[in-house]
Amino acid sequence: MNTRKCISVAAASLFVAATLPAAAQTPAPRAAASAQAANRGIETIFNALDTDRNRTLSLQEFQAGYPGMARAVVLEMRLRDQFQALDTNRSGAIEQAEYGNLEFVKRAGKAAPSFGAFDADKSQGLNFAEYLAALRRLSAAQPAAPAAKK
Repeated sequence: MNTRKCISVAAASLFVAATLPAAAQTPAPRAAASAQAANRGIETIFNALDTDRNRTLSLQEFQAGYPGMARAVVLEMRLRDQFQALDTNRSGAIEQAEYGNLEFVKRAGKAAPSFGAFDADKSQGLNFAEYLAALRRLSAAQPAAPAAKK
């Protein structure tokens, strides 16, 4: 196999790390845990791209999978920006007082699930994973907005 047309897990790791914005990097005190999480994330991405499961990405696999991966990275960056904007007291979590500011919660009104329905770890704040779970559930429960007229 021509090695110039394949990407190893290590090369994919470097590529993914290089594509993440500096703002998404984790602070030093949590470096070891975040490195392990990053490695799991990279492994997940690599496995998704490696469609023939031979532990090597061909150029074709990379080209086929990259657009979806790039969209996913952009979406996560936007969701993290929204999360940070909602976290008005900068605690690193969406607390009950901030929960009411979610657009889906505003739209649902009294029909919105309670804050506690999403606080899986009972920490009195939604971490990013809990926030994503809340968005998934809230968006699935609400009808799509009508299309804008041209």
